[in-house]
Amino acid sequence: MEKQQLADMGNRLRQQRNALGLTREQFAELADIGTGYYGQIEVGTSQMSIDTLIKVAHTAKLPIEYILFGTPPEQGDPSDIFSLLSKCSERELKLAEQVLKLFLLKAD
Repeated sequence: MEKQQLADMGNRLRQQRNALGLTREQFAELADIGTGYYGQIEVGTSQMSIDTLIKVAHTAKLPIEYILFGTPPEQGDPSDIFSLLSKCSERELKLAEQVLKLFLLKAD
């Protein structure tokens, strides 16, 4: 991997870490990797194994493809969901909310 690619990946991770309001130390601890090693990843002087990439992506809540290539995550169009929900009864809305909460918990 080229130095510029490593620097770009590190920059994307640093931006997300800052957006999450975490220090390098906090992020590294959450990802279960060494603080120094994570710092090297952010500045682009160290490569990651697949296992580390998975840990970092999960902790950063970013798609691996975005970390590697800078491909922005696709944003869905919520208008279809709003349209469906607008036709629901109060009871159906409560059930939909419960299902969505369970789904989002499972996704983490």
